[in-house]
Amino acid sequence: MKIAITGGTGFIGAHLIHALIEAGNSVVAVVRNPRKAKPLEAWGVECVEADLQDEKALISAFEGCDQLYHMAACATVWEKQSETYFNVNAHGTDTVLKAAKSAGIKRTVVTSSGGVFGPSVSGEVSEQKPRDLNYFNAYEASKAASDLVVLRHVLEEGMHVVLVSPTRVFGPYLWGEPASVSLMIKRYIHGNWRLIPGGRHWKGNYVYVDDVVQGHLLAMEKGRSGSNYLLAGHNVSYGEFFEELSDVSGQSHHMIVAPIWLQMAFARIHAFWARMRGRRPDLTTEWVRRGNYHWEVSSQRVENELGVQLTAFRDALLRTVESHRQND
Repeated sequence: MKIAITGGTGFIGAHLIHALIEAGNSVVAVVRNPRKAKPLEAWGVECVEADLQDEKALISAFEGCDQLYHMAACATVWEKQSETYFNVNAHGTDTVLKAAKSAGIKRTVVTSSGGVFGPSVSGEVSEQKPRDLNYFNAYEASKAASDLVVLRHVLEEGMHVVLVSPTRVFGPYLWGEPASVSLMIKRYIHGNWRLIPGGRHWKGNYVYVDDVVQGHLLAMEKGRSGSNYLLAGHNVSYGEFFEELSDVSGQSHHMIVAPIWLQMAFARIHAFWARMRGRRPDLTTEWVRRGNYHWEVSSQRVENELGVQLTAFRDALLRTVESHRQND
């Protein structure tokens, strides 16, 4: 089968493409930077340079494809203009789906974000639970807008589109930089990460990258059009996370708890100096505020309805640690 993908140079995208190729499919990747996509070409992927706003170029790229995974997004911590998030994530999704319909693509899976559902203020988050708080940043808001774009195409255009929303993804990386949680694990085993943000008690949901790929594939196969599936894993506190990581890695480091107020102060100073130097901040107060809440998420629906089989948290950590050491 011929399958198209946007965002294939990302952490999850690379793993998904690898799984698609291993299953005997041919893959067309829409990319913005051909040089960044060189590793994909080495796998036999057909890379087509196109912008998410260029409908004609996208139609040409999607011609002859049966399925589409739309994963491309603006997920940076900070953008000079917040409109950038909406132009890429919402308007870009609209253009991609228009092109997919014109090209005759039969099924599409769009990757959203678990952050759209918000923190677990009034209980564990599920697909049916209303969001408790306003969006923390333009990224979350733009991904929510993108989800509405998907629903419009399903309802008005009769397209078969399924949404999937991963939580905090980690695991081995195939090339390039790993996702943020994987990078934290890598720095820990190198002795360069000693920070617990907020406190040991704060809980988040962590999902292994292979399980996220499995969720995408199963959503394509049997997901209900217009539905959004939380690709969730295990609810783990920071204390439990680093205790397990210490055990599987055989390393024990003294960890420093950085309270939210200290992180907020650092974020303000860091953002100020970054902007003064014309650089993009690596941390902002909007993102720090997210750490003042639990983010517990239910994986019940993806397990029961799609049949996702979750990797045990300890096994996932162990595989990630071993991968980092092999790459080093």
